[in-house]
Amino acid sequence: MKNDISLILLPGLDGTGDLFRPFLEFLPENIKPVIVSYPKDIPYGYDELKQVVMASLPEDSNFIILGESFSGPLALMAADDKPDALKGIILCATFVRNPFRLIPSWLSSLSVSPVYYLWPMTIKVRAWFSGGKYKDIFKMALNAVKSVNPEVIANRVKAILKVNVEKELKDCRVPILYLTSTKDHLIKEHNIKNIKKIKKDVQEIKIDTLHFVLQLEPEKSAKEIIKFIESTAKDKSITMEVRLP
Repeated sequence: MKNDISLILLPGLDGTGDLFRPFLEFLPENIKPVIVSYPKDIPYGYDELKQVVMASLPEDSNFIILGESFSGPLALMAADDKPDALKGIILCATFVRNPFRLIPSWLSSLSVSPVYYLWPMTIKVRAWFSGGKYKDIFKMALNAVKSVNPEVIANRVKAILKVNVEKELKDCRVPILYLTSTKDHLIKEHNIKNIKKIKKDVQEIKIDTLHFVLQLEPEKSAKEIIKFIESTAKDKSITMEVRLP
């Protein structure tokens, strides 16, 4: 289709891309999802993962990059290369520097793989005590995390504590949408405040849910993302209707 646009989906800490499934059901046909998956057994940092992202960008269509949680910095790093076909950035429950006020960057050396052998168990416990859609999402997260080498997860957490892409944010030339989860107990509100302080024209949309914004509120998220994509289109006659499952 002439008016197709690709939506490059960069996943959270698990890096599998599997958790995008609920969200995909609400995308219209002319938004083509491209799910980027990161290596499960190679402990890449942000610089190496950027190369994975850049290799995944389409050569034959315009595109928007969505960076979820861990991948927010990667979306901005990719934008810093200023690809001609890039029309916008979507940041979802994410950050541009160490998001944890009480965990200084120098503690990154304590992020070691034995800790993350226990992580699947903590997710499993949350699934036991959750109901409805929360239970389903935690089960999905459990399966995704179990498929990734704990050493890889540990290295990604180290990268989170050391990352700083404030300059890339400041220099970004395309429109930016930020989806905030109002009940996020992981990525606190000071992260979006810092982002808007650096880049005042970032559009923030608040969604009343937990950290898993796209998973717990896929329809609401899709509607806001579709509006944003429409606003970036040069041809304002393009219409993108939400396709219900």
